Order: sequence, then structure tokens, then C-alpha cells
Amino acid sequence: EEVKLDVKADIIISEWMGCFLLRESMLDTVIWARDNLLKPGGALYPSHARIAIGVIGGMKERMKQKRQMDTSDRQEWSTFLQLARQKYMVDMNVLTPSYYKELADYYYNTAMCVNLHPEQLMGEATSVIEWDLHTITLEELKKDKIASFEVKISRAGLMDALAGWFEVDFKGSKKQPASENVVLSTSPRVGITHWGQQAFLLMQPAQCGVGDVAKISMKISRQKKNDRMIDAFFGMDGFFKGLRYTMPETTYHID
Repeated sequence: EEVKLDVKADIIISEWMGCFLLRESMLDTVIWARDNLLKPGGALYPSHARIAIGVIGGMKERMKQKRQMDTSDRQEWSTFLQLARQKYMVDMNVLTPSYYKELADYYYNTAMCVNLHPEQLMGEATSVIEWDLHTITLEELKKDKIASFEVKISRAGLMDALAGWFEVDFKGSKKQPASENVVLSTSPRVGITHWGQQAFLLMQPAQCGVGDVAKISMKISRQKKNDRMIDAFFGMDGFFKGLRYTMPETTYHID
């Protein structure tokens, strides 16, 4: 962010998108470049961006693998504690709560980068964030992103994760519109992309029927320890096949 131009640019092109759009927070620099290097009325490419959230199935084996690895790590830790006591007469058990929390954060509270199949989608995704990159400010970008929305189930089955992805438009600015709008989508419906999707595994999956409605709350924040990475917080409520389902707000790291 130290570049200076004698003549300001008509167009700025930048591939700044991270996983789930916002990982690594590279849009900050694009906004700086827009404010300092772009002519009034100039165009950004991409010009608009949005994040979508959907509910998915087909992640049962992924969760099973995580539980197996978690169990294995806990068993290795137990062996280490025994060795430390017997061989070195040192009791390391005071570290156990912190270690178990670290395992939980890693296995269950960290989003997974995946390439989903369209058949895993259990309902139409909802666009939860939409930005015109010509007008959004850095202050707005750094604020928490909060949304509440509903997803209607259109395919019955076991809902075991939420998933998120993004789309960006290349349609220019109001003064310099593109002759044709091109959309770069990372939806499961378009096939495999470099970015894939982010899956947020549910600790308590739910059997859903067609017509059931998942009421979801979401917050996206920058991590305190590293503001280039983000945390997503999800809560969910609904009646699935006549049974009440409640998921308290759960944190997922995207780093």
C-alpha cells in the first residue's frame, strides 16, 4: 500500500478472493487501491461479491474420521502422561484440559475446505452478504457480518453440515459498465474450483424431511489473534420431521 501513480487508473483488476471469500482479508488492500489509485467512476474487476450459505448432507464419513483421529490423539496423550510420570517423575496432567480444547478446536471447530457434489445440497442456498466493491468502505468491511435467514429443505435426508461459498461479478462500474456480466461462482453446482467450499460440520446431525425449515443465525468476525483470518458463528433452530432441533451458537475457525 505504498504505490503512487502519476496518472490514476481507469480499471483495477485483482484476484483477491480467499476461501469463503474473506479468508486472508486481501480485499482490504483492493479498497485502499480503489480509494487512492482509481479514477472517479473507474471500474473494479471483480466489481461485486456475495457469500451464500446452504445446508448439506453426505459428511457422515468426514465426521467419523475426525472422531477417530481425536480418539487416537487422546490415547497418545494418555500414553505420554504415563511415560512422563514413570520415566521422568513429572506430572503433565495439568496440561490435559488445554490439550483437549486444542483438539476440539482443530477437529470440530475448524471449517473444512471441500469440493461438494450438487446432490449433497438439501435446499436452496441463501445469499447472506452482498457487496458493491465500488462503494463498500474499509470500516464496513471490518465490522462483524450478522445475518438471520431460513433454508427450506427440498431433499430429505441427514443434515450433517452447513456450507458456504462465494460468487463475484465482473460487470464494471456505473460509469464504465462491462458489455457483458461474467460471474465467477464457487457453488457446488459449477464443479470443482480452486477455492472449493467451506463445510461447517454439525456435532448433532438431524434427519430432515422435505418442507422442513432450518432457521439459521450467522456472524462472521475477524480473528483477534490474526485479523487476516476469520471466525464464523452459527446457531440453528427448527422442527425436523416433527422433532425440535436446537444448535447453540458454535464457533468455526477459517484459518
